[in-house]
Amino acid sequence: MNTHLKKSIIILFIGLFIFCSSNSKEQLNYLNSIKKIDMHFHVISDAPYLREIMDELNMKFFTICTRGTNIDIMNFQINTAKEICKKYPRYYAWATTFDLTRRNDPDWADNVKRHLKDSFDYGALAVKVWKEIGMEIKNLDGKYIHLDDPIFEPIFNYIEQEGKTLIAHMGEPIQAWMPLPIGPDGKPTGYWANNPQWHFWDKPDKPSYNDIMAARDHVLADHPNLRFIGCHLGSLEFDVDEIAKRLDKYPNFAVGIDGRTRYFMWQARGKVREFIIKYQDRIMYGTDRSGGLITREGKETTPRDIESSIKSIMDRHEQFFQYYATDDEMPLGNYTVKGLALPEEVLNKIFYGNAVRWVPGVNNDF
Repeated sequence: MNTHLKKSIIILFIGLFIFCSSNSKEQLNYLNSIKKIDMHFHVISDAPYLREIMDELNMKFFTICTRGTNIDIMNFQINTAKEICKKYPRYYAWATTFDLTRRNDPDWADNVKRHLKDSFDYGALAVKVWKEIGMEIKNLDGKYIHLDDPIFEPIFNYIEQEGKTLIAHMGEPIQAWMPLPIGPDGKPTGYWANNPQWHFWDKPDKPSYNDIMAARDHVLADHPNLRFIGCHLGSLEFDVDEIAKRLDKYPNFAVGIDGRTRYFMWQARGKVREFIIKYQDRIMYGTDRSGGLITREGKETTPRDIESSIKSIMDRHEQFFQYYATDDEMPLGNYTVKGLALPEEVLNKIFYGNAVRWVPGVNNDF
């Protein structure tokens, strides 16, 4: 190869590198410039550092209340949400939840509706139901209660009547029904090793993954006018084709990413990119991070806790922004993945527009 040709090739590759780097920077600059809403955050208490993060990222947090089987925790979350959303509407909006402990009382549904009305009066825009439905609570006959149980009908009807959105985290990733991974020390490792109550492998008395998904789908079919957001990619994160089947069948269904970006990364890039572009009106951004001046255990945070929280939140946003906005090669464990480089219109919808459409009012004061 002659010297001039070598120089031309080198110059070409340098030019391509500069162009790609510049293009990635422009895409990130665009994403940083637009308003964004993290639609799955758990604010344990307000904290100045959380508001500083939101100012830096041009973002608002949608804080989600859970734990209908633990009334003290539930009420703490709800009271916190009421307070911070009233005080800082620029930064926070919220979803309420409801008591499951008194589900056998004859007036339970009426009391739940009164409770929800109070939450709506305090600005709640949605209602969250959690995996304890389908995976924990039982009826008087000892059978697991699923989301399509008749006891929930008057509640879902009320949410629809009030023009609010139902947000559901049903079940776990499908791996919760598989054997636990084994670490180098020969012991089980991972989330379910530390939370065995949610690990259903080899437990024939427990509901199956398909049972829980089917119950959720029955609610979607029976309530076509109820706006319904499936958390964590609808708990179908392992395969975008499975999500697409539900989105095609149920026009009232949307999904939150909610910290499940790694499941996109584990699937074929082209397939995931096509899926997101096709269903760009039905997907919304969320990280499933938490923060505040109180720990999850109810203790006051230390400076080290706050530093760790800031790093956790910012690292997750930084990784996700790069993945969705650029085509950069990114490290992921022992291998690399390539970013999706989604079009600006799609980024705007996923990070902001879809939240406004599926949870009206979430952008108030922002």
